[in-house]
Amino acid sequence: MLALAVPEALFALPLAAYDLACCPRRLLLAMPAAALVASWRAPGLPVAAKVLMTGFVAAACLLAWRTGATRAQRAANLRERDDLAARSQALEMQNRDLRDKRELEVRLAVLEERSRIAREIHDNVGHLLTRAHLQAQAYQVVFAQDERVRSAFEAVGESLSEALDTVRTSVHDLHDDHIDLAAQIERIAAESGLSVRCRLEATVAPPQVAACLRAVTREALSNVARHADVRDVALTLAEHPGFWQLTIENDGVSDARRTAGSPAEARGGMGLVSLEERVQALGGTFRAGPIGTGGLAGGWRVFASIPKRQEA
Repeated sequence: MLALAVPEALFALPLAAYDLACCPRRLLLAMPAAALVASWRAPGLPVAAKVLMTGFVAAACLLAWRTGATRAQRAANLRERDDLAARSQALEMQNRDLRDKRELEVRLAVLEERSRIAREIHDNVGHLLTRAHLQAQAYQVVFAQDERVRSAFEAVGESLSEALDTVRTSVHDLHDDHIDLAAQIERIAAESGLSVRCRLEATVAPPQVAACLRAVTREALSNVARHADVRDVALTLAEHPGFWQLTIENDGVSDARRTAGSPAEARGGMGLVSLEERVQALGGTFRAGPIGTGGLAGGWRVFASIPKRQEA
């Protein structure tokens, strides 16, 4: 605007043209264009200066356009970099989950195979050795008068007794006293077909406790899948200083609330009654019923608590 009144202000026109060209409102470029046209009509400026200023204004507009394109490309590059970083993190998380799942499956397979071998040894080899040991002791009584024969059967009995001790030790080593309970509960939840939110704070438990809690989890999730209209299922496995605690809650309405007839049906079915008996056999507490307050209010809760036995 100053260049329209003072022709000497034409030398500042390229800077104004650059700033206005970078502005989103490109119509503002009409102002320096009008000033440039007015300068060509002004008689006080040499023609060389007018040509030079016109070239500078055109160069300023071109630089402004290139700067805008560079900024847009830089922003696109940054967005692409962020997208690649996000996809890379997602792939890394998926790979980590796959590795964890594979390790979990391998670990569970090893535990199951060890338990199977232990059962085979205990049920087959152990029983055969026990029978042979009893026969050797019986023959010692039968041939008690013959010292040489009795001594031979006594040596055989000692060897069989030593073999039995070795078998018992091997079975004990194969069937570990502490089983990865959290991994097995997580696998049962994944195989249930439900969207289960797991909070697993207990990792190991004795075999009988782990078997009972697995049965409770499997039966509870099976009942949820068959008899309840569920949107949310929450599973919590906790280990306290004196007991293990399992809680499974859902926000659906179970058919067990509407059952009537026998006492077993009124309490939720024979499956829950069987679970209650298993938990009570370990000295624990079992509850199954609607949720009054807390948790997923209005839903159904299965609760099991098993105390820890203090071994000598």
